[in-house]
This record gives sequence, structure tokens and C-alpha cells, in this order.
Amino acid sequence: MKKIVLLLLVITAVSCTEPYALQTNTFEDVIVIEATITNELKKQEIKISRTFQLEEKEPQLETNATVYITDDLGNQYNFNETNGKYISEFEFQAISERQYQLFVKTSNGKQYISTREKLTTINNLSSVEATVKNKFGVNGVDITANSYDPTGTSKYYRYEYEETYKIIVPYWSADSLKVIQTFSGNTFAQTLRNGESKTCFKTELSNEITLVNTTLLAEDKIEDYSIRFINQENYSIANRYSILVRQYVQNLSSYTFYNTLKKISASGNVLSPSQPGFVNGNIIENGNPNEKIIGFFDVSSVSEKRIFFNYEDLFPGEPKPNYPYDCEVLTYDKTKLGTVSETPIDGYKYLLLLTQSGQIILYQNEDPIFKMVLPECGDCRTLGSNVVPSFWQ
Repeated sequence: MKKIVLLLLVITAVSCTEPYALQTNTFEDVIVIEATITNELKKQEIKISRTFQLEEKEPQLETNATVYITDDLGNQYNFNETNGKYISEFEFQAISERQYQLFVKTSNGKQYISTREKLTTINNLSSVEATVKNKFGVNGVDITANSYDPTGTSKYYRYEYEETYKIIVPYWSADSLKVIQTFSGNTFAQTLRNGESKTCFKTELSNEITLVNTTLLAEDKIEDYSIRFINQENYSIANRYSILVRQYVQNLSSYTFYNTLKKISASGNVLSPSQPGFVNGNIIENGNPNEKIIGFFDVSSVSEKRIFFNYEDLFPGEPKPNYPYDCEVLTYDKTKLGTVSETPIDGYKYLLLLTQSGQIILYQNEDPIFKMVLPECGDCRTLGSNVVPSFWQ
């Protein structure tokens, strides 16, 4: 939703012949409510923020709001503010035939309510598969989803994914080089590194709106629908890769809302004159139905599947993708360090400065030679987490 709310801004058009820093011409402060509850038994999450200007990097979170959901049996599910999100106080799940309604009261006293929504058809993913394909002249891995509803009542689908991959740095050492102070000045000490630093894991979330509908098909069936295509040269698949695909079954109103947002952002150009304007959802401000609000209260059934593969599984005998950084090994001769006449790149003080500031780290100490590399080439913690994910296989 972050990149989408930017599209509401009115921007001054500029010439393409010279660089220009985009700035907001006029700005509307609009609340953004991202609320999807599902049939999963868990603590449900709701995000509330404000639109933000082009000069800003992140949206402003809406804090100190009162948030709750009710159902048609009189049950109330309260949400507490935690780390920029509103998390339900207890685990609960949306149940078929129940009607749910969202209520939000902001710190300035405004109250927002949604329409009453029911859980969509429960329809599980049949499979998620990884297949080697050539698309538009590019070899890679196509991640596809399959689903089938024999009742024909699902029809509208939204997909998200969460990918996790293994990072192995090419120039790793169990030792680190630290700068220590002595009576005669600063010098180096070699010590063991703390914690795993050779192999890490990085998780990235999908940032596009992926929608499918089967209304024009003979069956309510999703076959080999491409969720993610990964270039064979992408380092994310160089070692071991995993992807979790989530399938949300939507109703027509929810599908229409997300489809409109997708059309707005499809060109990738916020200056596009074809923008359809403000997108209406199913949330209004109580007492002022004309106030602009971005967001939709969605009650969706969800199904998910995770798959794993190694590079060799799909590309046996083929060279792995290149590491994403240029990892030059910098060599320093300790016997030549320390004189005033030395050039900065070879100077002792310069090496001390780079090491102390963490700009380079030890790769090998072959006395009297220090071999140094960039942190991202020798310590995986600069790129991901050294904690093995609980789901990893």
C-alpha cells in the first residue's frame, strides 16, 4: 500500500530533458487502513497510517487509535497497538456465515466504520510448483500456483508470497581484526568472531498486487498461474531457496478495490495522466461519508503452501549465479605500514580507520600480510539474519 498512496498526490509535471527532484505540489492528508482478517486461528493484524509526501520516505503511522471488530453475535475483538501495527488481543478466526464489522476511532476523535463482511469460500491451494522456463528470452524459475473449487463459488483470488534464501559469503574468516589502544598508540588485535557469520538467511515479501479471476472460465480453476519468475542469474536461488505462497479468496467488492489499485500502479509512472483518481473502499467516516479514506476491510479465506529447492535440483551441472557484490581482496603488508611518507591507501592510519569504522574486515592474516574485504563479502550478517528460520528444511 506504501507506493499506492503516493498516487493520490497532485504532482507538477516536468521536462524529461534534465534531472528533477520530484516534490509535492499539493497534498491531501488521508487515513490508510489495511485490514484483512482470515479463517486462520491467530492474532489478526491491522495497519493504520496516513498518506505521505514524495519528499518523505515512510508513511506516518496512526497511533493511539481504538480498534476493534464485532460480529453479528455481539462478540467484540479488541486490537492493541504493537510495533506500528494493531494486533488482536486474543487469537480468533473468521467463521463462515458470521458477519464482521471494523471500527476505528483515531486520537483526534474521528470514527471510521466498515460495511459488514462475510468470510469467502474456503478453497485450498492444490499445489505450488517450481519449473525451469524461458520467458521473453530469459532462463529462470517460474513459481506457479494451482487451485480448484468444484463449487464454482470462489472466482476471485489474490496472491502474496514470502521468499527466503540462503546467503553464503565468499570470503569468510572465523577471525576478526580489531583496533585496540596501547600506550604507544592504536594497533591491531586478532580475535574470534562472535556468532555465525558465514551462512545467513534473507526474507523478502512480495510488493505487487497479484490478482486472478475465473469468471470467464468454464471451471473455477487456477492452472499453472505464475506467481514469481526468478532469473537464473539471480543470486537468491544460488544456494537453497524457499517460497511461501498465500492464496486469498476475495469477494467481488474486494477484488474490484485491489484491481483498481493495481491499474493505478501498473504503469510505474506517478505522472501518468491515465490515473483513475481516488479509490473507494468499504470504510467510511461516521457522520461524514464524503471524507476520503484509503482502505478495505477484507474477510478472506486463506490457504498457503511452502516449497524448497536447491539450485542444483533445477540446473544440475550449471554454474551458480554470481555473488551480488564485487568482492575485491585488499592486501596490506604490515612491514610497509606506518611511515609518514606512505600513500593513504597503504598507510597504517588509513587501515586503522577503515577497520575501526567497519568499512573493511579481515579475510586472512598471512603474516606479514593482512587480506581484507568489504563486510558484505565476509560477514553475512550485513545482508541477512544468522538465525535459521523455524520452517527451514
